[in-house]
Amino acid sequence: MHWRMSHKDSMKLGFVGFIYSPPAELEGMIERVKWQTSKVHELGGSVFHLGGMPLLPDDASKLEDLKEHIESIGVELELGCPYIFSLLGDGAKEAREGLKKQFEKARLLGINIMRAGYGKLNLATSRYNKAYPKKDQMRFIIESLKETGKIFEDAGLHFALENHCDFTGKEFAEIFSSVNSSHVGCTLDTANGFTVFCDANDDIENLAEFAFTTHIKDMVIEDSDPALGMVPLAAWGCAVGNGHVDIPRALEILDEKSPFADGLHLIIEQSWMKYAGMAQADKGSYDKECVHKGMKYLKNLLGRA
Repeated sequence: MHWRMSHKDSMKLGFVGFIYSPPAELEGMIERVKWQTSKVHELGGSVFHLGGMPLLPDDASKLEDLKEHIESIGVELELGCPYIFSLLGDGAKEAREGLKKQFEKARLLGINIMRAGYGKLNLATSRYNKAYPKKDQMRFIIESLKETGKIFEDAGLHFALENHCDFTGKEFAEIFSSVNSSHVGCTLDTANGFTVFCDANDDIENLAEFAFTTHIKDMVIEDSDPALGMVPLAAWGCAVGNGHVDIPRALEILDEKSPFADGLHLIIEQSWMKYAGMAQADKGSYDKECVHKGMKYLKNLLGRA
């Protein structure tokens, strides 16, 4: 009988910043992040993704303040990295200077994983852009990531590219295999496959071996309104555990295949939620409620209830 060590006890739970908004009266990015990371800790998590937020300030004293706070509550950070696809060409010098500053902030805050996406949630940066064929886009991504791998290896840090509503998991697996760097991997979003019309569960199978970190997302497939003349099935965001992503299977595969399985970051991200009939003021409360449900669900799966 084959025995395999499980890393589930070491996996770290958390969420991405834009789905858990801090009180409006809190001023300054650092104070807002301190509030959000405190919520992560309160909900039994230990990792926070600074996604959908401006770059961290350059003020060293403010960063030291944040560092002291996250260390006191035992919460790790993941940092965005918007320079990757400018490393080749005319903007290369500025991109490298920007990366250098991000590296300094990452080291100060104890951050090992930095992340970004290629797709910009539009047709132009997707596999379906006829004017910029898929093979040409993939070639550009591969060349950019090869350069990224060299830079991050020299810095002793790791970069994770998200499957960001642009290519299938099989195509991204081809990209990561071609890059072939131990410092470049995937931010595995467990539901984004639905946005490019493939089964997200297949993407998980294809990308787990490259997963440095995650967005644990769920989506539910429903009948669309036939009166609108749309494709008959539509995907909507929902609380983790309530949709068509096989989350228990995803954790099993990540536990088995991820090179970062020991201490893997399981970061909840909700997108494209169904707010029909909901007042604007209630959407934030609904998002928070879904985060609470998702954290509880993941803790149950990991035996931490």
